[in-house]
Amino acid sequence: MTTPDMDVAEWEPLDLEWHGDFAFMDGALLGDECAREIYIMLALAGKPPFEIAQEASARHFPPSPLSVRQVVWRHRSHPGLLRDSQRDYHLLPQYLARYGYHAVQALPFRFKGTLENLGYHYWRDQSSAYWFDDYSVTLMVDVKHQDLALLEPAPAFVSADCALFSDGVNVFLSGKVTASAHDQIRYTNHPAYRVINGQVYRGYKRLHQKDGTPLLIANPDGFHMLARRWGTDGASIIVQAQQGSSVAYEYFYRIDNADLATFTVLNERYAKDRQSAYYLTGKSMRYVGDFQLLKCRQPEFDEAGRVVSASEYQHEYIAVDDQFVYAAGTRVRGAHGPSFQHLGFDYYRDHQRAYCRNKPLHVDVDSFVVAQLYHAGRDYSPILVGDRNGPLGSDGVLDKAMQLEWAPFFEAHPQLTDYWWHRLQAQEEAQAAPEEEISARRVIGLGFELGRQVYFHGRPIIGLDAASFKLLGKHLCGDVNGLYLIPYHGVDSAVPERFSTESVEHFSAFDSTYLSDGKTVYCHRIFYHCPQPIFKADIATFVSCGYGWAKDSRAVYHMGQAKKSLGPENTQILGTYAFNSTLMMFHGKPLDVEFSPEEVSVPHPHFLQLGTRKLFCGRRPLSAKRIDLATLAFLDDRHARDKQRFYRYEGHAGLTEVSEEDYRVGLANQTVS
Repeated sequence: MTTPDMDVAEWEPLDLEWHGDFAFMDGALLGDECAREIYIMLALAGKPPFEIAQEASARHFPPSPLSVRQVVWRHRSHPGLLRDSQRDYHLLPQYLARYGYHAVQALPFRFKGTLENLGYHYWRDQSSAYWFDDYSVTLMVDVKHQDLALLEPAPAFVSADCALFSDGVNVFLSGKVTASAHDQIRYTNHPAYRVINGQVYRGYKRLHQKDGTPLLIANPDGFHMLARRWGTDGASIIVQAQQGSSVAYEYFYRIDNADLATFTVLNERYAKDRQSAYYLTGKSMRYVGDFQLLKCRQPEFDEAGRVVSASEYQHEYIAVDDQFVYAAGTRVRGAHGPSFQHLGFDYYRDHQRAYCRNKPLHVDVDSFVVAQLYHAGRDYSPILVGDRNGPLGSDGVLDKAMQLEWAPFFEAHPQLTDYWWHRLQAQEEAQAAPEEEISARRVIGLGFELGRQVYFHGRPIIGLDAASFKLLGKHLCGDVNGLYLIPYHGVDSAVPERFSTESVEHFSAFDSTYLSDGKTVYCHRIFYHCPQPIFKADIATFVSCGYGWAKDSRAVYHMGQAKKSLGPENTQILGTYAFNSTLMMFHGKPLDVEFSPEEVSVPHPHFLQLGTRKLFCGRRPLSAKRIDLATLAFLDDRHARDKQRFYRYEGHAGLTEVSEEDYRVGLANQTVS
């Protein structure tokens, strides 16, 4: 059975296997393109169609978009096209090979008559022309489809995404009008660029600067690309840059003073001439001697951390000259170019210090090691990084788990001696606690015990001083050697992490957010992360104001961040709000509201009242008509009333009106608790 517009010379019947509302073609599920990614969750590999259909139905996945159990046809010359009695469909390329199912796109039009392939993903039938890509079919508009042909002369590298087609009236790129057929159009040496009427275009857009204004190009007809992102018009260097990564905004700029005769592209991000080096973002560097990309050597390790081979490559972001090191176009302070070398993964060293990416590490560089315990077939092969004093980040605080993890490495490298691991090995018998030591341990809470050593969940922790060890609330501890974060995750394997080398005797807490080691003020924003230092805070005048706010003689802070728009001399802090004569802030962010300081009151830490005009719960305005602001009063953290009504504070929901009985029951329960 055929449809009225069916040409059997063009279409052939297709046998589909139906299971409920789900169709299968050659064992592959036909899924709806509108929800194409959801079918990945079925884990299709190896499952028969009926099992896939049962699981998809049970989980309420969208059914196949074709008409159930009606005859389906497949185009003979374009097998990615299907047809039933109601619609035509497009099978998106790539999905079958990548994910094991077809993503079926229902088209809003039907093909008519013979479908002819024009090349470069262009097709036409008796009524129109079409351009196919991986995610859609473009029905071309304003096109004389019978006259559509490739615009000549076309370079040999022309591909579907850059081929220009013309119908004698318009010129099309990817199925859409990009110019008039009467315009002067020239391909360039790069598929993404073309010159139209003396202007350079990338895609459909003329080259533009960061602010969106056109980029002036002195000699458009001389434009050509030197390499990806780097081009020239013979007078200047033209650079294609971008803001963002996952969502990128592309823009262009010129380098007018480059020496074109010696200009050399090093990679996508770096280029140089005889006098300067250039980074993609617009940075230029006067280099010393020879500027070149860092030559990296990534070792390949065995299961004991021994180097078995190495791969060499040039770094994308790091370059060196005869004196300095550059990371993303910025000179790395103090790094020495001639001795800078790659150790593996993200670790580097020069003759005086080690680095993680471009950040210097406080380690003994001469004993610094980087290795991996490679286990073929496993999901995780641990990377070992550290020096003679301990693994990186341990800061001398060690336990048995670290010793066991590093054992294969040190056993396979007998030339390394006098490391922390060897010292622990020598002390192992002394660390084995006799019965009297176990009975003499004193439990102090949070998983800690004190004996001759500090024990954490039964494990002896090397590097903590039992005589001076103290708990500092629920999340911090300290001893004579420093202040530490108590590990929240991995209590069976993690150890306290040092964030200050000052003695615990100098510790003081301003509140639950701000603390001091006697020299520096810290902000503890997230309890399972180490407190962060506020280096510019004046410890002598620093005071906490509650709810994340603090100030000193220099600045006002919220969660450790200085608020430059608020001065300590004229800022009032009430609850979660801070304000001066012109600016109101809630939780560190500006609150857009007109006010005068005289009318501001905070009847509750989370409520801002402006006389009888306005009431805010956090950032959310509440109705001044429903609530009588003149008589509003909070009786505790959860309950309020005005002259007519009773309210309960429901967090972000604001004030919820309750009956007097519920109000008094709530008050009574609050009092009891």
